Parts: sequence; C-alpha cells; structure tokens
Amino acid sequence: MKLKLNQIIPSFVMTILILVVLEILVTTIMPILGIENYKLPFNILIILYIGFKLETPIVALLVLGIQICYSFFSIEGWALGTFAGVIVCMIISYLRDMLHFNSKFFTIVVTQIFQICWFIIVSILIYLKVENFDYILGKLGRFLPESLIISIMAPFFFSLLDRIWKINDREMLGEEV
Repeated sequence: MKLKLNQIIPSFVMTILILVVLEILVTTIMPILGIENYKLPFNILIILYIGFKLETPIVALLVLGIQICYSFFSIEGWALGTFAGVIVCMIISYLRDMLHFNSKFFTIVVTQIFQICWFIIVSILIYLKVENFDYILGKLGRFLPESLIISIMAPFFFSLLDRIWKINDREMLGEEV
C-alpha cells in the first residue's frame, strides 16, 4: 500500500513504541524465566511487515530507524541488520504481487522463509568479517527456535500492525494513496 509521509510518521512512531515496549518485556521477562540465551527478534518481524505491506520509497529509512531503536536493546550491529533488512525488503518488493496473506498458515510459512533469508545474509556478512564459521553455527542454534516462535506470532502481530498502519481500512476503501 502506497502511503504519504504524513500517514507514515504517526504509524511509524506507534510501531517504534511497540518495539520498545516489547524489547523491554523480552529483555526483562525472559531472563526471569531462565531463558537467557534466546531473545525474540521483534525488529525482524516489524521489518518484514513493512516490506510485505508498505510501498514507499523510504522503506530503507524505516528499516534504519527500527534497527537503531533495536540497537539500544541488543549488542548486535545495527548496520548488519539494516543491510539485511533492506535486501530482504527489496526481495519482497519483487515478490509482493504473489504474496497474499489470506491464511495464518501462509503468513507463518512466508515469515519463516524470509527470516531464513535474513539469517543467511547476516551470516554471510559476519563470516566475511570474522572468518569463523563456528560463531555462525552457534547463532543458528539460537536462530531456529526464535524464528519459529516469531513466525507463529506473525499472523497476530501483523493484524495488530494492520490496525496501527490502517492497512485494511485503506484497502477496503480502495485508496491508492
């Protein structure tokens, strides 16, 4: 859906607030429950949503903004995530006409596929930087459960973001903004 800048800013601010709240909850509740090595990457889920649902020339800036906010809660580099996010959003833009989220199962599968793409891109960049494949294998062990949980949450999370970005309302009205 094509949106104007004055429609993007309030929705983006609300999305960032949700990301901050979720990151605070994840970084406090999961260690309390004894889950210290895993962290749900809500930033990836938000970026995938933006890639799937929004058609705007400032997608790269939105990805950068999300990754910078996410970097306050993570030691992972915002630059790698931004690069991977932009590449994944570019791939999604080419495939957007074939992606219709009409079932929860399809949403889960597509989200998982693009998280795997994200992981591969980041892994290649990390390997080029540190030339140590053991680190990537360790990261893969954490990635799989995290990505499966995020993929299962995707249909519900996307419906929440649809309300924030007012996607369904505009599509039903036939707006091409």
